[in-house]
Amino acid sequence: MSNRAVAALMAAGTIWLTGLPVQALSSALDPLDDALTLLQSDPVAAVAALEPLSAAGDVEATASLASALEIAGGDPERSERLWAQALVGGSQNARLNIGMRRLLNDIDTDDAEAFAMLQGLDEPQQAFAAYPMGRAYLFGQGVKQDLGRGSRLMALAVKNDPLNTDARFLLGRAYRNGWGIPVDANAAFIHLKIAADADDARAQWNLGMMLLSGEGVPADPALAYRYVRKSAEQGHEDGMISLAVMLALGQGVKPTPAEARLWYERAARQGSAHALRGLGMMTFVGEGGESEPVTGAAYVEIAAEAGDSNAAIMLQRYAEPMSNLPRASINAVKAKWIEAHGAPH
Repeated sequence: MSNRAVAALMAAGTIWLTGLPVQALSSALDPLDDALTLLQSDPVAAVAALEPLSAAGDVEATASLASALEIAGGDPERSERLWAQALVGGSQNARLNIGMRRLLNDIDTDDAEAFAMLQGLDEPQQAFAAYPMGRAYLFGQGVKQDLGRGSRLMALAVKNDPLNTDARFLLGRAYRNGWGIPVDANAAFIHLKIAADADDARAQWNLGMMLLSGEGVPADPALAYRYVRKSAEQGHEDGMISLAVMLALGQGVKPTPAEARLWYERAARQGSAHALRGLGMMTFVGEGGESEPVTGAAYVEIAAEAGDSNAAIMLQRYAEPMSNLPRASINAVKAKWIEAHGAPH
């Protein structure tokens, strides 16, 4: 990878310099390469070296100066002006950076334009756009959804940048679920474990589920519990719910209903109807704590109204005892919960 590509990807936040091969940063062929080499050790000095090159009209130096200013904590408004200036001048690195940023931000309206920018890159730069373009195909962002193409681009993204945790996670999901490519549980496990060990909460939960069920690997409930707990402690909703289930049932850990109830409550407060149903039933029957039938029934009703099908089944199963509870009291608990936490999803 050239120094100029490194500068582009550094600014886009998709690569870590510590993971780059040394030879990619050690061969200074011209003043611009010299300046870019400084980015790994002294961004402020890199800015000083790039300023005269940019002033002389080198558009790639202008794009790199925009990167260097951001890395050095400089003026963000000036960086944006420099990116735009370099783009007008035909800089491929500016096109790459701006396209990546717009495609990976939270604004949907510029996705199609951003995708077109990346599609228009010269062939050497297209490989560096594999990650954002792969994401776009997977989720239909600015382009028609194409799971197979998105998964193949994500494999290229991982090859180009093995330290890209999100790319690892998405490729693991692609192999696990067969997103346009053959299901490969072993490959899924490998990529998800790398992402999980890099502290990705989504990957930790997925890996925990694979270990719990023995999907592609020998079942290991104790290890599954450890990964699921890490996910839950980071606030991942699926992780919190699965941790509650594992604690309640004693999967990979000694049964601890009281703690299970706490994790259901935490997830429910984040808006999970599934968790609120679990909390409601434990509260209704008195599992893991005191029995509070009115509160439990109210929580299950809220979950059912939010579309949780199992909550609806629970309401039918316990229709008789719940029918004897004071309706006004149930409604009051429901109103109080929704006022405090909103309607669940």
